[in-house]
Amino acid sequence: AGIASFIKTVLALHHQVLPPSLNFKTPNPQIDFENSPFYVNNQLSAWKSNGTPRRAGVSSLGFGGTNAHVILEEAPHLETSAIGRTQQLLMLSAKTTSSLEKATANLIGHLQQHPELNLADVAYTLQVGRRVLDHRRFVICQDIQDALSALQDPKRIFNSIQANSERPVAFMFTGLGTHYVNMAGELYQTEPIFSEQCDRCCQILKPLLGVDLINGLYPQQ
Repeated sequence: AGIASFIKTVLALHHQVLPPSLNFKTPNPQIDFENSPFYVNNQLSAWKSNGTPRRAGVSSLGFGGTNAHVILEEAPHLETSAIGRTQQLLMLSAKTTSSLEKATANLIGHLQQHPELNLADVAYTLQVGRRVLDHRRFVICQDIQDALSALQDPKRIFNSIQANSERPVAFMFTGLGTHYVNMAGELYQTEPIFSEQCDRCCQILKPLLGVDLINGLYPQQ
């Protein structure tokens, strides 16, 4: 009964309604409801708020003395964040290949049911609000519809299996003579951290080389 009452109260907070008391017909005549702040809620009604969060107490009293009282409060209203960058990275991970497929299907179903979601919020929750497990998957997309398309297109899905362990620092030195003007130009235009670090490095090198490399890398910027 305690668990049922707990779930019922959570749902009432979520939907902001007061469920009716079942099988109520007439009150006990010994209870002076008219001169008290109490009443019997005999029909589904809105749970009005006076500007403070809605709160409710749930008591579970056991014959063996295992009594508990839980105070619940409605979740705070979260403002939708900005759209953010034009491309978003959706990341999934699971313990097994089958559970990764299930997680992907669950995400597809959720996005289909809630097309109004901000893709930046979805990407953030998947990246920082979930545990990192061995079987991993990610897609790059622009909006909810593009995300649905990417998650169902094997050519756009990137998979890997990586044990979750601490890794030492790795130094990567690229360069095969394939550099060209405006290389990574889109990143420079859309990713503030990338452009800030490019500018910073070029400023460090400028007095040593006698030239501002940023003008050679991105002459149109």
